[in-house]
Amino acid sequence: MKRILLCLLLAAFVSAVSAETLTLSREQAVQMALERNESYQSAKLEHDRVHGQYLEARSGAFPRLTFDGSYLRNIDLATSIFSLTDKDGKVETMKIRFGTPHNYALGLNLYQPLYVSGKVGAAIKIAKHGFEYTDAGITAAAHDIATRADKAYLDAISARQAATAFGEAERLADSNLAVVRKLYEQGQVSEYDLLRGQVQAANTKPDRIAAENNADLALGFLRNLLALPAETGMVLDSAIGAVTVPDLILEPLVTEAMANRPELRQSAQMVKIRQKLISIAQGGYKPNIGINSAVQWSSFTDKFSKSTVAGDQWNRSWNVALVVSWPLFTGFETTGKIRQAKVDYTQSQLAKSQLTRQIRLEVQDALGKLNEARQRVDALGETVGQAERGVSIALVRYRNGVGTQLELLDAQVALTAARVNRISAQHDLAAAIGGLRRAVGREWASQW
Repeated sequence: MKRILLCLLLAAFVSAVSAETLTLSREQAVQMALERNESYQSAKLEHDRVHGQYLEARSGAFPRLTFDGSYLRNIDLATSIFSLTDKDGKVETMKIRFGTPHNYALGLNLYQPLYVSGKVGAAIKIAKHGFEYTDAGITAAAHDIATRADKAYLDAISARQAATAFGEAERLADSNLAVVRKLYEQGQVSEYDLLRGQVQAANTKPDRIAAENNADLALGFLRNLLALPAETGMVLDSAIGAVTVPDLILEPLVTEAMANRPELRQSAQMVKIRQKLISIAQGGYKPNIGINSAVQWSSFTDKFSKSTVAGDQWNRSWNVALVVSWPLFTGFETTGKIRQAKVDYTQSQLAKSQLTRQIRLEVQDALGKLNEARQRVDALGETVGQAERGVSIALVRYRNGVGTQLELLDAQVALTAARVNRISAQHDLAAAIGGLRRAVGREWASQW
């Protein structure tokens, strides 16, 4: 019995943990995305990759020390045949066997490059440019994931608010139906009014169900972006309130974007990297010079057990050499590499020019969306309050037999549309601020 109770308590604890509920503000959602999102974490790992490339490039300037060891067992020794002719013309054949059954060799080889056609220096500079390229990429990834997380948060909030608006529309339709049914029972309205009220009440339910599904889907998308388990509950405690945005001019924003956008910094670093790759390719025409030193210990014996490191049968040799390698003809391989490197360099310049124009269009598009959303918010203004007042007036008129049911239903539809439109406009304005900040290269913030 105690074991059963223990299992039940454990199951209840696991259920409580899996049903954990998080309360998140917009700022917390953005911060969590930067801490947990896999795409951003993957972008940060690129810095370690570039560090490894830097170490690899720098290694070309350091000496290389290698150890070699071998053991050779001759099963059958090599045999040479000699023919000897004496003064009488008699030929005698002799067989001589060379080598020993057991052969040992140990060696150390040291190579120090002195001149490698500038390849090492260029590779190190490429790696340093790679650091700047990667840092800019991490910044771009941070701006992107922060904007996406904020947009997902705003989508979830507005979807929930829209579901509430459609739920209120359903409540109004049900309330209206109750009034119509009561008046119909009293003989004050026709059966057509009753049927029209029933149809209206039925038509509001699919809209409310669809809105609730959209709200759940938006919350699930946010949960996925934050890398949270599917069963994690979430409460979003930031409302989309009033946003104040000053009048903005396109050209200063474009200038700011050209100075701040990390993608443009990445493109500039890529141009420098491709330029250095041309130098490395051209190094194929130049010589390589280095010093090589090798020391070797060898042993030859007829018996395996007689050869030891401390034995007298080990012989040492040591040599030092200046090594010069100059490729005189490589089948136009170097020419081909240089041509490819120059094409890559030109393409990187073209990509940077194209990116500059694209950034300008992104800023223009983001500013247009912000101005449009702001104008929509201003245009809607007091429409929700006016629509609510209209519903109240239409309801009073209908109850007093002055107005028609069509008038009341139109007022209710107008109220739902006003609420949904205001939610959409406020959402779009808040999202447009984040989009414009990203377009000009600023870090995310909820206000401009």
